[in-house]
Amino acid sequence: MKPNRSWDAPKVPRRVFLLLKGPGARIPGMRFAIGALLIAVAHQAPASDVRSASMLANTCAGCHGTNGASAGEYMPTIGGLNKGYLIDVLDDYKTGLRASTIMGRIMRGYSDQEIRAIADFFANQPWVSNDRIADASLIHAGAQLHEEHCATCHEDGGRGQDDDSPRLAGQWAEYTNYALENCRAEGRGCSPRKMGQRVMNLSDEELASLARYYEGEK
Repeated sequence: MKPNRSWDAPKVPRRVFLLLKGPGARIPGMRFAIGALLIAVAHQAPASDVRSASMLANTCAGCHGTNGASAGEYMPTIGGLNKGYLIDVLDDYKTGLRASTIMGRIMRGYSDQEIRAIADFFANQPWVSNDRIADASLIHAGAQLHEEHCATCHEDGGRGQDDDSPRLAGQWAEYTNYALENCRAEGRGCSPRKMGQRVMNLSDEELASLARYYEGEK
């Protein structure tokens, strides 16, 4: 007798299963996030069905939180970011232009149309700032650095955003500091190039001050 297909276990895409065997699985907490990702994918419709933007975005919740509001210090909040910026970042992950441990492998499993649907979904979510209480002693120096190096692109204390510049106000300091350190290491190779030029000569302490400043700007 042929098995009833409606009772078969859902198939998990190979791109997600392979994440458990990659180097990213050794990052603290990452195996839990990948497990959540597997559960989300397992409950999606078959590949032959048309998947809605919200269904596509479900695979992101394991790391970036419900509707893109991250609860993890090293995972950025993406809900409420500019759509054009999100498309560019996801495309860069897919093509390998932006280095990653996991994101590139995930994005290569999506079509260009699906990536745009994911970006549109998160761009239409409300921005949710972190809930950490700001320490004035840590953000004063960051405010000065912001005015000197960053204010022309990241206006209104980091609340302004466009296709090239993401919102920084209310983002987790640990993630922002990580992103700034990577950009400094890449120098003029950082995207956008002007950002690399502006942070490449800043010290570790100055980058940390900038990150704390933006975290405090809810």
